[in-house]
Amino acid sequence: MSSSTRRDLAIVLVVCALAFGWRLGRLGLIDPDEPFYAQTAVEMLARHDLVTPRIFDHPQFEKPALFYWLACASFAAFGRTEAAARLPGATAAALLVLLTWGFGRRIFGPRAGRLAALVLASGATFTVSARIMLTDMVFALFLCASCFAFWRAVEAQGARARAGRWIVLAAVASALAVLTKGPLGILVPGLAVLAWRILSRRPFPAGAGVWGLAAAVWVVVAVPWYAVMIQRHGLEYARAFFVHENFERLVRAEHPANNRLDYYPGVLILGSWPWIPALAVTLMRARRRIAPAAPAGAPRAAASGSGSAALYLAGWFASSFLFVSIAQSKLPTYILFLFVPLALLAGRALDALLRDGFGSRAERNTALALAALQALAPLAALLLPAARPFAAPMLAAGAFLLVALALLARGPSPAWVGATVAATLALLVGATGPAADAIEAQTSVRPSVLALQHVAGPEVPVLTSAFLARGLHYYTGRAAIVLSNRDQPFFTPHPLPLVRGPLGLAEFVRAHGATLCVMRAKEWRDIERAAPRPIPGTQIPIGDKVLVRVGPEAIPALE
Repeated sequence: MSSSTRRDLAIVLVVCALAFGWRLGRLGLIDPDEPFYAQTAVEMLARHDLVTPRIFDHPQFEKPALFYWLACASFAAFGRTEAAARLPGATAAALLVLLTWGFGRRIFGPRAGRLAALVLASGATFTVSARIMLTDMVFALFLCASCFAFWRAVEAQGARARAGRWIVLAAVASALAVLTKGPLGILVPGLAVLAWRILSRRPFPAGAGVWGLAAAVWVVVAVPWYAVMIQRHGLEYARAFFVHENFERLVRAEHPANNRLDYYPGVLILGSWPWIPALAVTLMRARRRIAPAAPAGAPRAAASGSGSAALYLAGWFASSFLFVSIAQSKLPTYILFLFVPLALLAGRALDALLRDGFGSRAERNTALALAALQALAPLAALLLPAARPFAAPMLAAGAFLLVALALLARGPSPAWVGATVAATLALLVGATGPAADAIEAQTSVRPSVLALQHVAGPEVPVLTSAFLARGLHYYTGRAAIVLSNRDQPFFTPHPLPLVRGPLGLAEFVRAHGATLCVMRAKEWRDIERAAPRPIPGTQIPIGDKVLVRVGPEAIPALE
């Protein structure tokens, strides 16, 4: 390994360690998803059953088992802590950045690979997702590994044995993605391969025998766990997972407000902060950089080398982006893997930008305008009362981006890249330092649980919302009882007792005496609006949540 390679590796590793590892367990588990995965892993360990995921002592079929296996291993090794819960995702993020660095070095050159890794590691959506206990980062690791391995097979097309090994490796990675999240683990690499075949007009690498072997290996890795689940739980599992959790999310929006065609473009743009200027330059150069013109009369396949690789990345990105845009259920982390080909293309564009400067006045003006906008945005956000607790990290990030703006105005340089990376790291250090308590009060039920333990003993019944039920159960061990105005408060039903609206609350208090409600403030307001009169009771605000004592004296107001 050359000294420049060692230097690049050290830079990437330091950024990953800070971005994904710094005070990883400082914040409580973020509701509602982190407690869901953590509680499932805890119950699998407690029952010594690593086949069937469980929550609230019942089987749950939302995700396959691989992510839970990683979480169980982390809890077993490091204890039941927030850092242990998040370690699999943070490790997967670091590995994916390293894969991106190595792949970028190979196809675009050493500096482009380093820049691609830095763009990915310090992008807002990727960094935040790496620090949250979700399946999406581990899924993205295997998904991108599969897509990378296929391209290595394309590169090795002249050496059939080597190409075959890469095809088999791509199949293994795809199978692991299927074991992490489901059918998308084969669909996304399949779409990438199909898009490459259409755009390049080149034959598939390796022969039919190799593809048959790869399919067999995929079946051996991916299918046995699903087969055991169907054997244990029958058609109930097949309907719950393949129909409800996959097909219904495709055709029905779990979060209707997100189901817009502009949703994912917005996620990609805002989620690329603080690299929005670089994203703009990448897009402005995309048409002439992705597919260099071939000589007159030559077939499109004549474009090779980095241009052919860029064409593959563009096809991978476009095919998956089209699919997720059509799907009705949309969340930011559903497209986490798309930041990888985008970062690689951005690394290539940044490499050219550092080497040759801006290509036109329009390119320069656009980049500077966006750099100014993203630098001023954190400062402008401080005018909002809700953002004031986060003043320190936002001011630090804004300061670094103002420095980056000044450096970019003088011309693209490594110092500009460094200042941009530093903005993300400054925001992260502040968010897990001076602003951590305020952020935790907004995102996790843990502070509310600490307050609950001070104001009520275990004999006092506690009701909570569907949003907080998993976190309350995880941190207290209490059986969760849900208070909601809706008959079905969960997208995927849980076997939890339901207290329905103000009338149900009145009946509960009449039967059990004084009761504590742990809700988000807006959820409690919904309960109050459904009641005929104002509900008397003591309220303790904690961030965006509220602890409410509802005694027998409140029954007339609830009925």
